[in-house]
Amino acid sequence: MTLDCQKCGKPTTVPASSATRSGEESAKISDLQQQLKENESQRTEITGYINQLGIQLHRWQLRLQTLKERQEKLQTELAAIRGPTPR
Repeated sequence: MTLDCQKCGKPTTVPASSATRSGEESAKISDLQQQLKENESQRTEITGYINQLGIQLHRWQLRLQTLKERQEKLQTELAAIRGPTPR
């Protein structure tokens, strides 16, 4: 708020009262704390999803390794049955 100075008559900005400021600051602090809480909740949720997907990826990697080993074993058995390859 701006008022004319009583001594010189020039417009002067009047500072907000400490009660008004502290009320505004309290509201702002409360809002920021709520936003931080919501942000942390979302981070926790996403971290959970990432962990679940990491576990699923590991399972698929193990399954792929098992299939590769099985393929090698079957190819070895097939080669043994066919005998030596003629040149």
